[in-house]
Amino acid sequence: MPVCKLAISNIAWHKQDDEAVYAAMQQNGFTGLEIAPTRVFPAQPYENLTAAALFGGYLKNRWGFAVPSLQSIWYGQTGSIFDRAQSEALLDYTAAAFQFAHNLNCPSLVFGCPKNRMRPLGADETAAEAFFRQAGSLAARYGVRLAIEANAPVYTNYLNGTAEAFDLVKRLDSPGLAVNLDLSTVLAQGEHLQSFVDDLRYVSHVHISEPGLAPIQPRPEHKELALMLGAVGYQGYVSVEMAATDLETIRRTLAYIAEVFA
Repeated sequence: MPVCKLAISNIAWHKQDDEAVYAAMQQNGFTGLEIAPTRVFPAQPYENLTAAALFGGYLKNRWGFAVPSLQSIWYGQTGSIFDRAQSEALLDYTAAAFQFAHNLNCPSLVFGCPKNRMRPLGADETAAEAFFRQAGSLAARYGVRLAIEANAPVYTNYLNGTAEAFDLVKRLDSPGLAVNLDLSTVLAQGEHLQSFVDDLRYVSHVHISEPGLAPIQPRPEHKELALMLGAVGYQGYVSVEMAATDLETIRRTLAYIAEVFA
């Protein structure tokens, strides 16, 4: 059995390869499929609540997979969490995402959304933190957690460092908020995993990823992370996140991650 439960995000391949990837996941002991909602339901994904429940049942009954996480939860959405008027509409949309996740028995939703969190010149964090406080309250009501992800400066100018994401979640102290530990950010920012060992209890999901979502490269940080998560008894999923690539790369990556986390 792996040290951690293993997953992969469905942004890493094209729809026609779904079943081939699912079979490779089974062969390598992966039990989680992270999904981008619009990858499964291209139009108005959060209006497909019954279909979401049916999809979750298909994954569980046919393949033995859970859905541990949603990502790209605001794909196609405009607006800013720094604008109070716009953030109300985004909060409503996020509540619909929480309901969708609930119907999938999915416990965690990654908040990346780099364009929607660009901080205007001179703006402080007050409006953004008010948004996250409300979102955390809503998430708890639906029995899920919004996992805030640090993104490097190439994507946004707010919450760029992993320590900043942890600080925000600790400061707001909401049962509906957590951290998505994103390895691509750790690598891009030159961070050290050991710096976060005391904060791993705030993590609800982990992304094994490369800067720019390039194919996964073998790195010593992967084994270091496996040892850290095992030591603290992490109960969530570790999920591979890559941009769409070919089947052979997927198969090679699944085998490598399964070996690292064995």
